[in-house]
Amino acid sequence: MGIRARVVATAATAVFAGLGVVATALPAAAATTPKGNNSSNEDVLLVHGYDPVWEAKFDCNDYFKDIRKDLKDYRWKGKVRGVAFYKGDWNCDFRIASGDRDTGLKDLGKKLANKIYKDYTAKGKSVDLVGHSMGGLIIRAALTGVAKKEAGFPKKLFVEDVVTLGTPHAGTNWGWGHSYQQTKDMRKNSSLIKWLKNNPQSTQPTDWTAIGSDSDAIVSESSATAGGFKHWVRYDNLPGTDDHAALKSVRTGLHKLKYRNSPSAATGWKTAGSPAPWTTSALFHYTKW
Repeated sequence: MGIRARVVATAATAVFAGLGVVATALPAAAATTPKGNNSSNEDVLLVHGYDPVWEAKFDCNDYFKDIRKDLKDYRWKGKVRGVAFYKGDWNCDFRIASGDRDTGLKDLGKKLANKIYKDYTAKGKSVDLVGHSMGGLIIRAALTGVAKKEAGFPKKLFVEDVVTLGTPHAGTNWGWGHSYQQTKDMRKNSSLIKWLKNNPQSTQPTDWTAIGSDSDAIVSESSATAGGFKHWVRYDNLPGTDDHAALKSVRTGLHKLKYRNSPSAATGWKTAGSPAPWTTSALFHYTKW
């Protein structure tokens, strides 16, 4: 089944119903801003979260293995690339830093923005981003710095779609026993959380979708769907014992959820698809605000 047929067939596309193709993408080498469109051609950058256990390291392939499988099943045409920022990260092919848990999230956002500019924007190419947990804050920091025209950030970026999964957009009380800078940045009312811009846009309009769960013990649903984004999905309870991890790993089945596709009001509770297909559909669809 092709990408469009598969996306239309899944229950996840309900949130994007009625969103037509806006325009045809410009050639990759074009100097002007690419136009948004419904497409599986963009590369997807996957940004992992915080490591609370090991020595700040993740296997990028394993961390997002279920998102990768879903994109492959959808016959995604662009490259799917793991973002490395811890020194010990491995099986990653988009390294932005070699830091540790004391590397601040604003700094990582700046490094992500500059790497995207060098590898994509400067070549006239747009890119899609997915962040789990803290990874979503790194993405939001990258776009915030560009939107606020802060020193050290590139003057422009071409980011078409962003999906965050269990990201503490409004902060989290988890991790008070950790004194690392990254846990400090994620706390409610931290200077980082206060600095972040709501619904930050790249030079190319950016379509954000935030996905969370009422049963996430690390990031509350209200924090995961904060940030002023026009699309969000809120699950009641996913299979397994850890909804924070399940948000990036559950690919099958129907689950109790609500969603919002602004300006429409949020739906009531209903049964629909799992987080991985929602993620793929959000990356495929484009809404011109």
